[in-house]
Amino acid sequence: MMIVIYACSNTTLENYAAKDKEEEKIVALLIEYQDARRNFDLTKYLECLHDKGIYHHASSVMLSKQELSRALPKFWTQLQRGDRSFFPMCRENLSGNYFVRFRLINPTITIRQNTASVTAVYVNTGWRLTHYISMIKENNRWLINRLDWETG
Repeated sequence: MMIVIYACSNTTLENYAAKDKEEEKIVALLIEYQDARRNFDLTKYLECLHDKGIYHHASSVMLSKQELSRALPKFWTQLQRGDRSFFPMCRENLSGNYFVRFRLINPTITIRQNTASVTAVYVNTGWRLTHYISMIKENNRWLINRLDWETG
């Protein structure tokens, strides 16, 4: 019974009630990021990212947007094939980057002028991990400038 109640209390990005216009823009970007990642759409995924940001990839490696654009195609191909040989050997290095189906729920958004910090729960078939997303606003547009994960 508690599992059902807990599952029903989660807020998806699509159902998040933004407090103002800025939060609406941030949530829209988070939905774009989530959808691009779920659909392995490299172009749309990279459009969500700031050129000077740093992003968690694979097993605790932080990459620039340019490095990520080169690394993701092969990584995503292996992931979609179900090739588990490239998975980390220990749970502590296993991030949400290694899962095909997921959703972000229960976002907490903090805006400070032209920066924002988002903490969301990354859910994949019962597996949960905190996802940390930092954003910057440039030319009236929010972009992600850091992606990181809670350690396992």
